[in-house]
Amino acid sequence: MHGHHARTQAEAEPTGAMERGTAVHALLFGNRRVIGYPGATRRGKEYDKFALENSDCEILTMSEYGKAVNMAAAVRASSVAQEYMRGVHEKTLLFQWNGLACRTTPDVRGTDFLTELKTSASSDPARFIWHARRMHYHAQLRFQEYGCEQHGIRIRDHWIVCVESDPPHPVTVFHVEPEALEEGEKLLMLWGERLKNSEQSNSFPPYVSCTVPLVWPKDVEFEYGDEAV
Repeated sequence: MHGHHARTQAEAEPTGAMERGTAVHALLFGNRRVIGYPGATRRGKEYDKFALENSDCEILTMSEYGKAVNMAAAVRASSVAQEYMRGVHEKTLLFQWNGLACRTTPDVRGTDFLTELKTSASSDPARFIWHARRMHYHAQLRFQEYGCEQHGIRIRDHWIVCVESDPPHPVTVFHVEPEALEEGEKLLMLWGERLKNSEQSNSFPPYVSCTVPLVWPKDVEFEYGDEAV
């Protein structure tokens, strides 16, 4: 149901975290200008005029602009991250996979690696690992590898560069291990088959069609409040 809605409806309004993440990408990859709006709120006639005059820019509030600039600076200053930020930036690849017409846009495509740049409430490895799995970043990177393979690009390694959204903006670089990519591949196969079956039957169901028990998993430590783009 979510997938069908995302593919057929107008794009939802981006959240503040999404806008900030887009701005950090633009600042680091240089594919779009980023500016701050000096007004109190981003609405009204004055803002509409400002947005029209700067239609080629990502426009943030001044506070969010300052935060995005500092986050991008933190990534540039990370000696660990720099090696994995060099390559082709945000180039879309079209390809066929599992009977589906697909596209993917890796943040960074190196000579033999892929890197995703993420902004998050925490780049602490103990917390981010749970968020990454919940957001299915391992499936995202495996999917990107499929697209690269069909364009003759062999991928050996997959990386995530994560910068924390609050000062002092610590940066952590994660190597996505083979077992995580294998799990991501299984998810992709499941999602692909569900999508094809739904399209063939023109039925896009919710999660379940029956009542379900609410049971707390045992021996699982929960982390709350994460956000990422």
